[in-house]
Amino acid sequence: MATARNTGMAIEDHFRGSPENPSGRSGRPRKDFEFSRDAAYLVAMNGDPNKPEVAAAQVYFARKTREAELAQQAGHLVPTSFADALELAARQARELETVRSENAELVATNAKLSPKARVADQYEANPGITPTVFHKMHFPQVGERDFFEHLYRKDYLIDQRNTRWDERKQEWKDGPEHSHPTAKGKRYFYLQSRLDKNKVRRQQTLVIPGDAEHDLVAALERDGLPSKNRPALPGSVVRMPQQRRIGGVR
Repeated sequence: MATARNTGMAIEDHFRGSPENPSGRSGRPRKDFEFSRDAAYLVAMNGDPNKPEVAAAQVYFARKTREAELAQQAGHLVPTSFADALELAARQARELETVRSENAELVATNAKLSPKARVADQYEANPGITPTVFHKMHFPQVGERDFFEHLYRKDYLIDQRNTRWDERKQEWKDGPEHSHPTAKGKRYFYLQSRLDKNKVRRQQTLVIPGDAEHDLVAALERDGLPSKNRPALPGSVVRMPQQRRIGGVR
């Protein structure tokens, strides 16, 4: 936007912003923009080329610029003989085939990058919800303790409760990876890094937003947990895990 402003472009004509609205249940407010082609070009050229989406956009605009140059050159070439006309037609056909091949590669690259870009945008707008919020939203009929016991027993989360002895405080404490997702749980959970009030980096377990959250609901329903949308059948008994182990004793 600074580049556009400094070159005399009208910002409001090229960067049309929508009102800020909360995006996602737990995401922070965001503002979307609709770019003109010139604005999209400036954003791509000023972006970080280490990001594959930006690199793909830069390649796209570079190739479109080359196409325009070739078209302009062709407009100024006027053959003076039949042989010159044939040579010009052959050269233009080769250049057109090269452009088509490059565009096909670009389309294939964008097809691979687009899902990644959507996921990145989704995480930025909606990083996901905590397992506690997930429980309240989807499985309110199951007690919170029983719900987490199920996650631990089925290896969705690592259970390290009361596994370390604190000599100074003379008490059992949770292990350092307590509540982290396991190999199975990584399909549905991820660790978000954050700074606590003391500026110490911590990792918080969140449910991956989007399809993974819906898949987790379906997986837990298959495990037998009654959800908000699929309550337990009348007279059915939901089997919950046995009492957990505390300090080496059940």
